[in-house]
Amino acid sequence: MASEESMTPTAGGRAKLTRKQKITNIVGLAIIALIFGTVFYFARNNASNTDVGDCVKETGSNGLQQVDCGNSEARYKVVGKVKDKSQAEATFSTCSEFKGTSDLYWQKSGSQSFVLCLAPVSP
Repeated sequence: MASEESMTPTAGGRAKLTRKQKITNIVGLAIIALIFGTVFYFARNNASNTDVGDCVKETGSNGLQQVDCGNSEARYKVVGKVKDKSQAEATFSTCSEFKGTSDLYWQKSGSQSFVLCLAPVSP
């Protein structure tokens, strides 16, 4: 049962929040905002957010991260992006219309899939 302190009625008939409840709500909202901010920060440079003209570097054995094209770590430039392709369809013929393609990268996230057609960054 709720204590009288936490259920103090106001003139409008609503219960008034205590100072402790207000602080708890503010801290909870701040934690949620921090979680969303962190997810956004780390997701902003992943391969699914790249567009034609962006540069990427390799991360791990099978990953890409978007980087500034002037960055010395930039290895490839995205010359084409083809959506809705299965892994079996991720072949060089998928990227044949994009000049300079030397590598490709396929990714699926949920129901979305795509192939990035990659050309080496010119020094």
